[in-house]
Amino acid sequence: MALHRSCPKGMPMAKIGDRARGPGVLVALWMFYVYVLQSETSKTHYYGHSIDLDNRLKRHNAGKVRSTKGRRPWKIVYSEPFDTKSEAYKRELFFKSIEGYRFLKEKGII
Repeated sequence: MALHRSCPKGMPMAKIGDRARGPGVLVALWMFYVYVLQSETSKTHYYGHSIDLDNRLKRHNAGKVRSTKGRRPWKIVYSEPFDTKSEAYKRELFFKSIEGYRFLKEKGII
């Protein structure tokens, strides 16, 4: 049985059949997210991407992310879903650019 994408442990999978792939092909049913965090102490922002926003926020707030552990606690102020990791990563890079900063400022996100 072929796997459409590698699936993280515990994430849902669906079995579909079609003429192109044949019967019983597994397809992952999950989204990738780009997110913006705000520190509740310093009011600074952090941009990232993840497949599991809740778990990622817990890791940030537990001090398990080196670049954010000194400014805990964090809250998610914005997120966007994407079908692929590369799309989410490209959006993260956009947010880290001056154009992305301006976009987030104009929308009142940061």
